[in-house]
Amino acid sequence: MNFKLVYRHGPKMALAEVTALAFLESAEPVLRQIERRTREHGDKRLLVNLLDVVGTFGPQEQQAIGQLATRHLSHLEKVASLVPEDKITRVSEQVAQSAGMQLRVFTSFTDAVTWLVADE
Repeated sequence: MNFKLVYRHGPKMALAEVTALAFLESAEPVLRQIERRTREHGDKRLLVNLLDVVGTFGPQEQQAIGQLATRHLSHLEKVASLVPEDKITRVSEQVAQSAGMQLRVFTSFTDAVTWLVADE
């Protein structure tokens, strides 16, 4: 599946902007690239902007995404996902948190950044 990833490394956090169709087959390659880049830069906090993902994942796909996030991003201190308000379910968040990850899903960019940089 095709996707576009724009990765920006900053002093307090990194930003990964994903543009893709909502197919589970795209999720793992995207997460692998994000893992590689966060490790390259030594990033510890990450905001994943998913506002430009077209389509919707079902509950089972969201559960799988939570598992993939745990596999590829558990080296990070905090991960925030930014999704449109009409797509928030918190399924991937619950899966990742149950595995011990500090991952939260947000619908507000400002709220996500505030949470990411808190307690730094």
